Amino acid sequence: MVHRAPDSRLLNNLIAHEKEYTKHFAALFPISHTALASLSAYAAASPSTNPYHSSEAATSPAQAVAAIVDVLAAADDALQKYNQAVEAWREQLVSLKELEDDVNAVLRDREILITRLLKASKSSKSSRDARSSLLMNSGPGSASFSSLPSTNSTAAGSTNSKLGQAQAELQACEAHLSAKEQELEARRITVARDGLGARCRALIDCGWVWGEMGKEGVRTLQALSGVPGDGRASKSSRSLSPSRPTGGQKPLVSPALPPHLVNQPTSYSSDISSLTPSQSASQIADQSVETSHEGP
Repeated sequence: MVHRAPDSRLLNNLIAHEKEYTKHFAALFPISHTALASLSAYAAASPSTNPYHSSEAATSPAQAVAAIVDVLAAADDALQKYNQAVEAWREQLVSLKELEDDVNAVLRDREILITRLLKASKSSKSSRDARSSLLMNSGPGSASFSSLPSTNSTAAGSTNSKLGQAQAELQACEAHLSAKEQELEARRITVARDGLGARCRALIDCGWVWGEMGKEGVRTLQALSGVPGDGRASKSSRSLSPSRPTGGQKPLVSPALPPHLVNQPTSYSSDISSLTPSQSASQIADQSVETSHEGP
């Protein structure tokens, strides 16, 4: 089996940039809290009566802006949860890096054991050569090599023992390395699946909260113009984006308008809410053109 040391440079680069990303992300929240505190103070100083309504139960500018502060705070909370998911993903990358370091350490131990085995095998070969030379040089009348204890036989036994020990250590290291490499491959899949999966789910949750908070904010602001928040903003947001007004959409009423227009308040969704998800603004325009052509 070919063992290849994992290159951790790309992983280190990813961990460093994810850390920088979450660091700058987290720095936004104190600034956002300060901005919301300023908006809350502005709301407290806003008019407490609505010039468009004579009823005391009508939403005042102060109440509307204060409600928007809560909406934006909830959006910040959702964004902070996404940042926490990114941070958890980075921590999983760090654990993966630690496992890669363990594999590299076992590979270094393997190289040491291979070098030790090579030295032991050379020593064993030298001992065998010395034994063979002694047997060849002994005459017919001399005592046999096996019947006379000598330091050569003792050294040969010691060398064989070191060789067997080196082989056993290398085999154990190979088995440990194989298990570590399998664990590393499985961890890479787990980190990608669980870490990025949790990050994507947090992104979905954040987007959903932002959408709901945006709708709530639009309904609150509509109440300033005399249109109650009856949920039509939620319907219109599925067909047309509130941030992209069409030609048929009326703007908010300005206090500078003539009195006969001020008495006819408009809203964001007064024209958009009548469109169903299957009926777009362009289709309404085409139908209007056909009607004008069929006229007298």
